[in-house]
Amino acid sequence: MKLPIDLNSIFRPVQISSFYFEILDQINSLESQTTNLSDSEIRDKVKRLKKAFLNSKSNTPLIAESFSLTREMASRKLGLRHFDTQLLGGLILNDGKIAEMKTGEGKTLVATLPACFQALSGNGVHIVTVNEYLAKRDKELLQIIYQSLGFKVGLIRENMETIERQFNYACDITYTTNTELGFDYLRDLMTDSLKNRVLRSFNYCLIDEVDSVLIDEAQTPLILSTPRPFNSDKYPKALWVAKQLVPNRHFIPKYRTKQASLTENGYNFLAEVFQTDDLYDPKNPWLAFVENSLRALLFYHRDQDYIIQNGQVQIIDKFTGRIAKDRKWSDGLHQAIECKENVKISSESQTLNSITYPKFFSLYRKLSGMTGTAKTSEQEFKEFYGLEVMIIPTRKPIKRKDFPDKIYETKKAKFKALIETIQMANQLSRPVLVGTTTIEDSEIITEMLKDLGIENCQLLNAKPENSESEAETIAQSGALDSLTIATNMAGRGTDIILGGNLKYIVNDLVKQIIYQIVNSSPIDIHFSLNFGKISFVLSDLQKLLIDFPPELIQSYLQDVNDIESYTPQTALDIRIRDLYILLLKECSKEWEKGKQLTCDLGGLLILGTSRHESRRIDNQLRGRAGRQGDPGESRFFLSLEDDLVKRYDPNLFLPFMGRDNLEAFSGTDLIAITTTFDSLQLRVEKFLYENRKSSAAFDDIYEYYQKLYFIFRECLLEYKNPLNILTNLASFSLLYPYDSKPNLSFYSLGIKKYSLNKKKVSSFIYLAALLSSSSIITYNQYVTVHFLEICKKLILEMMDEKWMEFGERIALSRDTIGLQAYAQRDPLIQYGRLCSKEFYDLITEIQSLIVNSLINSIEINKIYLGI
Repeated sequence: MKLPIDLNSIFRPVQISSFYFEILDQINSLESQTTNLSDSEIRDKVKRLKKAFLNSKSNTPLIAESFSLTREMASRKLGLRHFDTQLLGGLILNDGKIAEMKTGEGKTLVATLPACFQALSGNGVHIVTVNEYLAKRDKELLQIIYQSLGFKVGLIRENMETIERQFNYACDITYTTNTELGFDYLRDLMTDSLKNRVLRSFNYCLIDEVDSVLIDEAQTPLILSTPRPFNSDKYPKALWVAKQLVPNRHFIPKYRTKQASLTENGYNFLAEVFQTDDLYDPKNPWLAFVENSLRALLFYHRDQDYIIQNGQVQIIDKFTGRIAKDRKWSDGLHQAIECKENVKISSESQTLNSITYPKFFSLYRKLSGMTGTAKTSEQEFKEFYGLEVMIIPTRKPIKRKDFPDKIYETKKAKFKALIETIQMANQLSRPVLVGTTTIEDSEIITEMLKDLGIENCQLLNAKPENSESEAETIAQSGALDSLTIATNMAGRGTDIILGGNLKYIVNDLVKQIIYQIVNSSPIDIHFSLNFGKISFVLSDLQKLLIDFPPELIQSYLQDVNDIESYTPQTALDIRIRDLYILLLKECSKEWEKGKQLTCDLGGLLILGTSRHESRRIDNQLRGRAGRQGDPGESRFFLSLEDDLVKRYDPNLFLPFMGRDNLEAFSGTDLIAITTTFDSLQLRVEKFLYENRKSSAAFDDIYEYYQKLYFIFRECLLEYKNPLNILTNLASFSLLYPYDSKPNLSFYSLGIKKYSLNKKKVSSFIYLAALLSSSSIITYNQYVTVHFLEICKKLILEMMDEKWMEFGERIALSRDTIGLQAYAQRDPLIQYGRLCSKEFYDLITEIQSLIVNSLINSIEINKIYLGI
């Protein structure tokens, strides 16, 4: 079946290699053969492909056959046949690149193509999504394809036990989130037994919404931590003192970096208040407490950066608008904000281990990703990850109209014009989606609409805890009369279908009917249905519901989000699915009418309330409309008082301020202001990019030593005979650290080789020889394997304690290393030297610890055994 478009004319301009078109032709040529195969014959072919994959030097000839089999199975089991555009997307993902595919182009289905091919290796495939709801949804939807092809599919969820995680990671294809995957890796590194590890080799990873994970989260490291004692009484006093400080006299606020630098007057004032000559005293580090209090007061605002929920400060992810679950600001900042908000101050945490996403995802043999917006960050993807971005044009031309920004002098004028636009669209029953950058703005708009009597608006911001209801709300934001106010990209990953998402509607309808039957209520559905056609299914369903326990019915209703893709387990499940299919057919005609009316009104109207720090996020909002050739419109409402201006260049628009003009700018003023806004956004993007680039350079140095430490730790963990540890200690010391070169060359940092302490090295060799010769009999005869395991665990515990201390020293130095620039020294070089020295001392200390522990274990056993 050919597409009604000329692929050559569409794809050639974006420089998609002819190699992909050749494979595409091969896939299409196999279709006639594949459609004649039975399900069992297809599974047999997949088995043969697995053997061929392992034995073939080049897997290129196998790709076309694998893709063809996957497409056929998707068509049979889900009624979804991959379009040629989707096949091209799959080929690019399979090749370890980023595929930019617009919203509604079927990225979820595209993932099945490279996933099934890469799973042929038997080494596992990880498909990563940005939240657990999407991982669960995609797994449930697509598992019938994978299972029909003979692949096992798993899902990693929060609160899973170790054995559950091991089982799901052992599957051919595993759906998970970036946070679960990263924390499992960190926990695996810190384990004291190989049996407790859950991950296997890092083979192939496909990241959905790849820009969100690899760009937006790039500077937010995953931190595995443990609580530690702290002095909560210092925070209130530090907060009181911070409130007494005067800007530009005692400190200089830096809004871009969210830092406050104390002046000489400020230092003197604090020294007098705290009656100390040393504000850096580790026992009473008042300077750190006051600086955090200043940052909490100046730069972190409620309902913008965080919310108060259940008496706790919850961080808001500025890119998604969602709560960043289990995340806290580090180094006492979170506690300072808690003190400011007068909520219970939580304990500080001590970092056990950490890793950044760039370093973590570099572990994979092959990495790929897909998103609707990647081209604006193409340079960053290429430089940091070595990933090429390829644009897959839409299957149908985009009909969405993106109108120029409406710009006002004040926020008040902007919101007034925005509300008027919403009112006009709402009176016509046209669906509207309003995107805001803060919770505060979303609530202001909602309250203004309610004051005008508009009650049908749905508010989505970080406050709702249930991401599943968020997805459902976003899914229906294309229906007639819908009005949705959302922070940033709430519901990202969920298609907005004009007329509403029929699958969501029918799922809710079925559950509503079940609730009414269980509660013996008359079936009351506000939807025109032919009950004659479904009466026999309802009658049968009523009988089954009587026989099944209420808790089982409740469990089904809570756990099953998509009845259509859920594999029935019981007679009740089968009957519920039958009802779903019947209702889907019954509702489709009315739904088609609603969709046509929505199209006639111009489709979904997207309204943005301010520019984001990145054009990419703005484009994501615009991209919610115009799916698969649907009509749609987008427009942004801006003001000269927007947060982007306030934070990065508050004096930028001074010539245009103070006019008290409620009308939008026009003419030459509008052209000048629009150009300036564009320029500001580009400057901010460059500034944030340089920040990430600088941060990555420091991360590379630290993570190199982290890798060395865990190589050393792995040696100890894997050794079954502790005597082998001793014989390798000296050699590790002699090789460390300069025979291996890090990503950032030591020599480029101006670091010379240390001359090893010959006395220390010789003492290790002597002790190792002593133990391996004179004590080997004692070990073999009197020290049990069980005791050696205990000894090894104690050694690992002490090692990790030293590693945490190392991490704290490095983190503290990194916070202040920038001051080296004032002495005309490169902070990066100085940081590299410091890490090198500290790590050398760490390894030396650990070596002594291990030797002494093993010697002491012999003596203890001799006493215990009476020798």
